[in-house]
Amino acid sequence: MKLLPLLIAGLLPVFAIAAPSPLAIDPGQSHIEIAVKATAASFTGKLDAYTAVIAVESGHVTSATFTFNFADVRTGKEARDEAMNEWQETPKYPKAGFTLKSIDTAADGKLTARGVLTLHNVARAIAFPLSITSDQKIYAIDGHAVFDTRDFGLPIIRKFGLLKVDPLVEVHFHLQGSVNVR
Repeated sequence: MKLLPLLIAGLLPVFAIAAPSPLAIDPGQSHIEIAVKATAASFTGKLDAYTAVIAVESGHVTSATFTFNFADVRTGKEARDEAMNEWQETPKYPKAGFTLKSIDTAADGKLTARGVLTLHNVARAIAFPLSITSDQKIYAIDGHAVFDTRDFGLPIIRKFGLLKVDPLVEVHFHLQGSVNVR
């Protein structure tokens, strides 16, 4: 009878080590940029306020969720930000985000992230190339995703019959964080 408690106590550290560890994202080393092409004035929006919950285990990302308020996307021009929020119906659909479902590794070692992007209250599966570098303490996660805003029920923006905003939006991100020590 005394052997069972000793066995359980001996195995607890094994289970604690095997559990996923959360990354503490460093906002000073991380950035998210949204590139938008337009007929007359292409621009890049930046997202400084977001929540990224990423877990790693044995050197691999095991789960990730990324959420933000659409109103926090800044393009450098207040009038453009207001127009963008009107187009996206931000008061009605303030939140957007991504939930990782899997990371696939190709034969050449390249990674593909697969998950669900939610924008304008519409969820769609997306896949994009990803790179992860790590020294097992600090992780750098880089990706480049392209999606069509029409897939999320958003119209193409046209002005004056000649100017048009491309519905294909490119998101570039670099998230850097360290493993929280328990």
